[in-house]
Amino acid sequence: MKIRNNQFLITFCVVLLAGAASCKKGFEEMNKPYNKPTAASIGDLFNSAVSSLQVGWQEQATYHSFVYQITQQAAQYANSGYRMENASSEMWQSYYSFLANSKLIDTVISAEENTGKWTNVSAMNKVIRAYRTIRMTENFGDIPYTEAGKGQYLGDAVKPKYDSQESIYKSVISDLQWAVNNLTTSSDQSSIGSSETLFKNDISLWIKFANSIRLRAAITMYDKDAAFAGAQIAEAVTKPLIEAGEEPGLWPAKIPGLVFSMHEWSFSANQYVRLGTTMWDYMSVNDNTDGSGIVDPRAKIFYEPNNAGQWVPYPQNPTSSTPSEGGDPYNTSRKTNWSGKGTNNKYANVNFYFEDQNYIPELFITAAQVLLYQAEIYNRGIGVTKDPAKAKTFYEDAIKASCNFWTNIAINTSMWVEAKPSGLPSAGVINTLLASAKVSYSANEATALSQIYAQLWIDGFRQPWDIWTLFRRTGGNLPKDSDNTTYWDNAYGIYHRYMYPTSEQDYNIENWRTATGGTESYSTKIWLEK
Repeated sequence: MKIRNNQFLITFCVVLLAGAASCKKGFEEMNKPYNKPTAASIGDLFNSAVSSLQVGWQEQATYHSFVYQITQQAAQYANSGYRMENASSEMWQSYYSFLANSKLIDTVISAEENTGKWTNVSAMNKVIRAYRTIRMTENFGDIPYTEAGKGQYLGDAVKPKYDSQESIYKSVISDLQWAVNNLTTSSDQSSIGSSETLFKNDISLWIKFANSIRLRAAITMYDKDAAFAGAQIAEAVTKPLIEAGEEPGLWPAKIPGLVFSMHEWSFSANQYVRLGTTMWDYMSVNDNTDGSGIVDPRAKIFYEPNNAGQWVPYPQNPTSSTPSEGGDPYNTSRKTNWSGKGTNNKYANVNFYFEDQNYIPELFITAAQVLLYQAEIYNRGIGVTKDPAKAKTFYEDAIKASCNFWTNIAINTSMWVEAKPSGLPSAGVINTLLASAKVSYSANEATALSQIYAQLWIDGFRQPWDIWTLFRRTGGNLPKDSDNTTYWDNAYGIYHRYMYPTSEQDYNIENWRTATGGTESYSTKIWLEK
């Protein structure tokens, strides 16, 4: 992310202040005592925390190289050469620098003469920390949390123990519950002004974001602790939730100076992703290469046809007879020469316009996803009375919201020129989609639940990390190729988590051994999994 204005330049100063050493080494270096915890203001620290929410360069590369294939939201015709280990190190360093800053905010607030004036900032800090921690533990499983980050400025817990994923989940959900119940519009609250770059001090939006992430987290862990999660869900559905038009994330259009330069790089450096047969089968009612069978308007936003203008998906499970791909649809010359994909571009591509650096956001959660979580709740009767009719309403409202949201993304992206929608999908287009065989809401409870998960899978196209979690917590109950016993299973079925970076063995080995038993593997399941 390029930072262009003064308020975001502070980010780099604070990262250097509270955690730059961790970018080079492990926990020991990161947790050296820092003697001046008040040298940075609360606002500066908070702004740093917000800026660290972005997806890292190597992390994004592995989503394209591995996670899209695990979730089958896309297919990959060749190995990219990127290693998940590179992303592990990047995510670890970024998260623990963030955590040190986040806990320092708590420390600085606790030293204030009137801590009650800082309730909102404290709550906002808890919300960001919960969101980042959920992402981190879902990628790795058990991680250092309770003790981690404190040594940076308190001089203790240099080698922090690993917390169980269960305890982490319950801790951050409780923090989110506290935030929802304590965020206030009272005039006595101190403000960090322009340092609140995420929601511009919109307290109602902070409440909705906190409650929506809480709802998602509680549903995610429900099958592991129904009593705890069910109580959280029952309360969350009575509180405000994210609505259409409020989708939280890092939006370049809303944060001055925010530019996602890694978006272009992640495609051009890893140009092997294509529309896969799994997504194609869910979005089109036939295999006509002219696209006449497409019933889901999101298909032409998420993907584009090959160089010949044909909709040809790449097999999710290719065989030795699968024709090879040789195109380069992500070269930057396509900004002015749309047809320059290379004459050997045989397969439909992930849309080139997702390279956009200046508008397309990094999303945290969408209104459609919140509606689909409520559909799941009423379908299963978790925290509420089971109600198939309500589940269907939430499900259909979610599909409409998702189609409108992604169409608006295309409409409002100035870089988007070719196949740019002229308006939102018509009622007829939406009704055709809702009536299609795979989308029409089933009277069978189990089938309907699978349909809900399928729509989360589609709407989360640019949040593959969330869909990977959905895949694991539902026992793989997502659309997938009918033959997962060959290529896909052997190449991608082994991945259940990122492995810890090697720095943990160098600097925190005893706690690493306790957490792993001395060995670890990508195939080790996390606590959330079925």
